[in-house]
Amino acid sequence: MKAQTITILGLGRTGASIGLALKASRLDVEIIGHDRDREAVRAARERGAIDDSSWRLGKAVSRADILIMAIPASEVAGTLQAMSSSVREHTLILDLSSLKGQGQQWAERHLTLGHYVGARAILAAEALADGTSGVAGARADLFRDSVFCLTPAPDADPKAVETAVNLGTLLGAKPFFLDPSEYDNLMLAVETLPGLMAAALFQAVTGAAGWRDMLRFANLPFAQATMPLRDDADLALLALQDQPAMLRWLDAVLEELQEVRRWVAEGDKERLAAFIEQLNLEREKWLDERTQNEWEEVSKSDFKPLSLTEHFLGRRGDASGL
Repeated sequence: MKAQTITILGLGRTGASIGLALKASRLDVEIIGHDRDREAVRAARERGAIDDSSWRLGKAVSRADILIMAIPASEVAGTLQAMSSSVREHTLILDLSSLKGQGQQWAERHLTLGHYVGARAILAAEALADGTSGVAGARADLFRDSVFCLTPAPDADPKAVETAVNLGTLLGAKPFFLDPSEYDNLMLAVETLPGLMAAALFQAVTGAAGWRDMLRFANLPFAQATMPLRDDADLALLALQDQPAMLRWLDAVLEELQEVRRWVAEGDKERLAAFIEQLNLEREKWLDERTQNEWEEVSKSDFKPLSLTEHFLGRRGDASGL
């Protein structure tokens, strides 16, 4: 069967952007939205990201051929448990939250029907630091030239995985497969660690004498450096998933800070300036590589472009569904 209804759980920037991208594709599906925040639902409808909404989770889930979970990792276990009796047998459950290994375990524990696939959109360089969030920051091209990281279980249904790949392609992203545990380990350094550093920075500044005057004049660098605090719902959970690895990353940063502190204490402008210049060159190289976006693991022969009517639930000529 061809997907007729796509339900999006979580109508923040990611969920609403998915809705807008699906609308822009002119795919012939109904898009249902669900969010605890009624204002987010209202805004998503006004932006045209969804066709309809349901306040009841079970009703929203039961209508879905494809169910997209764009919610914090801290809400995944409870949501999977609450919706387990409403999931249909053929439904693809695409979990976009930030914790892949634990998400797979929660799905195995709570779901008896449906096909769970973990995924995460790694945005393109130009969308990394625009500072927008929520429905107001949603845009149909948010995932253009991004990477759609897929972390399916070894026994995942191949057609469910193909459907997830096709969805990512429709959004404008390139597929990249990774083991769930490997993904979580990598994200400790580039998602969780920045969040803990943001917390420490904000605490240090707000705990200082005269902090109100400092914050009054705080500008873009401070705002960007503390931006990870917006994901506060997941930060503590993510930091404690692998404590030894997290401690190693924290120790590595503290060691670098001690070296920087020594140069400042010694007034060693030459070394400090050279250190910063070299790292800025490395950062620019990284951003250029992200702009080139040459990370695709799936060859074109593996997944050929499909027409809009072929994009979901099954291969060409397969009308049986999942």
